[in-house]
Amino acid sequence: MHSVNNESRATTSCTECQRRKQKCSREWPCNHCQARKVPHLCQFGTKRLQQPSPPKSAFRYAQLLSRKSSSLRHSNSSGIVRGLLRHEDEREASPTLPSYPRMAWTPSLKKESSEDSHKSDAVEGVLHAIPPRSITDAIVNHFLSVVNYRYSAIYAPIFTDHYVQWWSDRVNGRTLLPEFTCLLLRVLSYSTQYLTRELRKMIEFELACSPQTMTDRFHEAAEQLSKSFSTSNACIERVQELFYKGAWLKSESRIVESWHSLGCTIRVAQELGLDKESSHAGLPEFDAEIRRRLWTLLYIWDWQMSAWLGRPHLIDQKDLSFEFPNLRLDSSASEPNLLSPFAHVALQANIARRIAPLLGDVQVTSDLSPDQVYMALQEIRNFINELPPVFRMEDPDLTLDEAHPYYVFQRYQLHVVIHLAMIDLLKPYLTGDPKNPRTPQDAKLRKTGVDIALKMLDIARLMFNHEFPINAKFHMVVFCIFDTATTLCSAIIHDVDDVLHYRERVMGAVENALDMLQHLSHITKLGASSYWFLFKLVQAAPVLSHYGPITKRQRALHRSDYSNSSSEARTPLPEQPLPMSSAPVIEPEVKPAAPAYNHMPVPEMETTDDLSFDLEQFLAQNPFGSSSNLDIGGMEVVWDWEDLNLDFGLLNNDAIDDRPQ
Repeated sequence: MHSVNNESRATTSCTECQRRKQKCSREWPCNHCQARKVPHLCQFGTKRLQQPSPPKSAFRYAQLLSRKSSSLRHSNSSGIVRGLLRHEDEREASPTLPSYPRMAWTPSLKKESSEDSHKSDAVEGVLHAIPPRSITDAIVNHFLSVVNYRYSAIYAPIFTDHYVQWWSDRVNGRTLLPEFTCLLLRVLSYSTQYLTRELRKMIEFELACSPQTMTDRFHEAAEQLSKSFSTSNACIERVQELFYKGAWLKSESRIVESWHSLGCTIRVAQELGLDKESSHAGLPEFDAEIRRRLWTLLYIWDWQMSAWLGRPHLIDQKDLSFEFPNLRLDSSASEPNLLSPFAHVALQANIARRIAPLLGDVQVTSDLSPDQVYMALQEIRNFINELPPVFRMEDPDLTLDEAHPYYVFQRYQLHVVIHLAMIDLLKPYLTGDPKNPRTPQDAKLRKTGVDIALKMLDIARLMFNHEFPINAKFHMVVFCIFDTATTLCSAIIHDVDDVLHYRERVMGAVENALDMLQHLSHITKLGASSYWFLFKLVQAAPVLSHYGPITKRQRALHRSDYSNSSSEARTPLPEQPLPMSSAPVIEPEVKPAAPAYNHMPVPEMETTDDLSFDLEQFLAQNPFGSSSNLDIGGMEVVWDWEDLNLDFGLLNNDAIDDRPQ
């Protein structure tokens, strides 16, 4: 609960309660704004400040709602319509026209300059990429009702208002805001990567092109428009659109480009002062909350990508001065136990900030002392014990999942991040040579690492079952499987005395990972590359290649003419379509099923990637026995052969010649 500070409490009510002549609770958001589900309109001003006149766009917006309400009720975009009608109902009782909610992140109105003229021309140059209104509405509605919950980087009610105004301005020939136009293109490009079967069919029928062609078109148009912005052209929309550019690049397996995009996004955010709490002084609570959320997102992205890519941090991870968002913006009077859709992101940032001071000035986890590793692991365990019921590791509260399906994939996402953080601390012990321990604690830490890695792959299977195939392009689905499996491969290969903790379970887990990655290899480039890399590693290690289920996999691949098998001979896997106005279908949390070894080759799936993956070429370009130049979109920095700490003498390099022809 955020009470309004004394300096700005010259008025006794927020502007909305004053307008309605209601008694205000004088906290942000207040009781009435929460009940009416318009917390973003809750603002506290001072009597000394003169309220600015509403911009002309506010009057156009109100007129649009009045003029179009009947036709909107019959629109296909039900989620957007409900939001619009809600705002309309909130305003219709007012005798006077309310002012449009002021947002510090909206570009200020100013006289047209040569730069503005250049931007207007740039906007006109990309409008061809935006499809007809009905199709755009459907894609945007899918984003707001499903895809946005991945990160919650956009506050849906405000985006909806701006979206409706954008279409009104376009229809009436008025100037379109280039910043919002670019953000809209980013939303369309990212949402199109995660379309349901029904939406894919609609796009293919209406536009006579594939979803991949559409997402590329949106991305290219956004890139073209983004180039028209100067470095001084910093606003919240710029941060948001650059963030979704990075998210799009991740999903396209262009990881290094995504990392560079993250750097650009951070710099724009710093220009706006998002990293400094002092820069939020004087802003409405809503604006400050949005700014805190965006910086929190950038903070965890930097933490995760730096660890995964082995690259330096772009944000000082030991900077503990920034405030976390308070999340009251999403609170509900009717459902007091309901967590904010942003909670899983705030929790990830919390764990990152709790670990950072314990690592000191160490830049590489292999340089951490056992005591530092133990302290960091204990802090993570403390964090796990404090998780809210809906996100608990054991026996989570599932009662909200049906009404709020986004909790399902947010839960998996959070659990994966927690386990990856622990595995990152323990990887040097899992990939080290047990015959040459660095410290007396090596064996104990290796055993702990095996336990956590096995649990990680159990969670990975649950995430895979939930996300495949519609959301298989989500980068974490592939990464958590592959990174953990390759680490366990190294542990098995180094275990020449057969004393590894849960040795048989580890080999079964590697085969389970191969099973999941083989299915993913038909969906994304990253999945294809990671599957064949892991398969090649397993083949080259005699102890793994002779393991029963893996041997069956190799024989099945030999029997199948993999590269030339006809699609007619394959039975597509069943796909669970997503409803237009809800998140992915919930699957019960059950124990992972045994891999389907007898279903070779893997059924061909509809892919949104342009896959031209050739095994022979891959093996020729990435031979074992020397430093690998594996190219898998930048993740090879993490999955570097040398990172696995393997002696090439431990491998049977002849095994790589015994492969499918």
